[in-house]
Amino acid sequence: MRRTLGTLSLGLALAASVLTGCGDSDPGLAPDPAAHSSSATDGAAFEAHVVALLSQTGAGGATSTQATVLGDDAAVADFAGQFTRGSLGDQIRAKAGSARLAGDQTLVAAVVAVGCDVPPGVTVTPGPDGVVITPQKVAKPKMECFAPVTTVALVAVPSSAV
Repeated sequence: MRRTLGTLSLGLALAASVLTGCGDSDPGLAPDPAAHSSSATDGAAFEAHVVALLSQTGAGGATSTQATVLGDDAAVADFAGQFTRGSLGDQIRAKAGSARLAGDQTLVAAVVAVGCDVPPGVTVTPGPDGVVITPQKVAKPKMECFAPVTTVALVAVPSSAV
């Protein structure tokens, strides 16, 4: 029993540190090592910047590599509205509302992971139907967890990509 409680305490401490770390990140567009630049199919440069990688235990949601365009307050509210448990929806609204975008950028989002691990970053590429956001692999994945963690990526991309 002691081992289970110790593991539970460690899991809760880890979840708290992940949530705290996500809440403290700068919503601006400082270069982020988790961002990925690539070439579009037409040879033009594709520059993406991760605005925030937000995670919360037990928030729900379904993963998708296809990014959702958060072009206005209604789109942000709609995307954030899928998270009815916990504060992930509020975190998304706050980060989207405070993001500083250049005139030629658009904010997009995707649920990149629901599981035991929080990805260290995301890879962002242009796709035939818009922007594709893929989680980076976790170096040492956990074999089991007490509750799944939902991770959402908010990314600034060229407006021409959406």
